[in-house]
Amino acid sequence: MTEREGLSDVKQAPTNLNSREAVLARLRRGRIAREKFVESHLAKTLAHQIRATRGILGWSQEKLASEVGMNQNAISRLESPHYGRPTLTTLKRVASAMDIGLVVRFVRFSELVDWVSGTPRTTEGLSTEALAVPSFVAEYEQPQPLALGAGATSCVREKYLASEPRSEWDAQTIPRLLNGVQMSAHQMSAPAGAAMFGTVGTRL
Repeated sequence: MTEREGLSDVKQAPTNLNSREAVLARLRRGRIAREKFVESHLAKTLAHQIRATRGILGWSQEKLASEVGMNQNAISRLESPHYGRPTLTTLKRVASAMDIGLVVRFVRFSELVDWVSGTPRTTEGLSTEALAVPSFVAEYEQPQPLALGAGATSCVREKYLASEPRSEWDAQTIPRLLNGVQMSAHQMSAPAGAAMFGTVGTRL
């Protein structure tokens, strides 16, 4: 056996495009990439679930169409990730017809990553943590300090960095307050965040 023949027998491990690392790498490409990922995931998951559940029930598309009160072409579009654009009302009708549950909720990207990659995860249920969903940047990226606006800078210098601050409480607490505002402003667009931070600084 030649060296070339021996190398041809070596099989390369397939790349897992749905691994946590691969999915996260796609999401880190930017906000537009994340938007497209969410849209594609929704379209594929809903289409495949409707088709798979119909199969378990042993129903044809015509049967499901009859149960939902739609025509067969509409069901065919729902089962296609390229053409289906189901509304929430339509999904509720399909769920009722097939006697299955339906969950529609916003989730943090880490939960979506675990779902796509098949990583076991325990959800918080109906809790404050589950209902208040952080953005991708808040969850995965370290916020970068936002440059102080001119108004905030002068305010800090005049009131809190002077040789004789109004009180020890002000000298210790206000910088921490401004830092908290700064972190919140980072979650906004740059112009809006800078404007808010400058306004807060001038009014303290």
